[in-house]
Amino acid sequence: MSYKNLFPDDTSIHYPRRRITRSLVRFVCRGLLPLLTDICLDGIENIPQKGPVILAGNHVAVMEVVLMVVYSPRIVELIGAGDIPIDPKFAWIANLYGFIPIKRGTIDRNAIKLAQSILEQGGTLGVFPEGGIWEPELGQMRQGVALLSVSG
Repeated sequence: MSYKNLFPDDTSIHYPRRRITRSLVRFVCRGLLPLLTDICLDGIENIPQKGPVILAGNHVAVMEVVLMVVYSPRIVELIGAGDIPIDPKFAWIANLYGFIPIKRGTIDRNAIKLAQSILEQGGTLGVFPEGGIWEPELGQMRQGVALLSVSG
């Protein structure tokens, strides 16, 4: 099951979207995750309270996405693979939370414009520049995050 593009012709998203759903997901997960694992946050105080922010993470496991969403002090709008099927075990979560689908390996102008609109509204954008979790070592970075970081 792949994530359907909810914004086929739009070039902007109202930030933050799905505020109630995302806040509820964060609240529940902040209660559950410490029961399942030992969480250690370092440097989170460096995330500005307001203004545009790009959170860029390594992507060697699905858990990184969860940690970024749950422990960021701000609601995160994610960019994720829209060109491959999502593991059915996690698809319902991805559809519940929502993300900006991107066609990896191409210049997906629509996804870049959507991401840029989040930043223009002073939002928080979560990206994983390596683009996948299939290789455990650091991979080749994609250029989209660099483009977004200088386009403001």
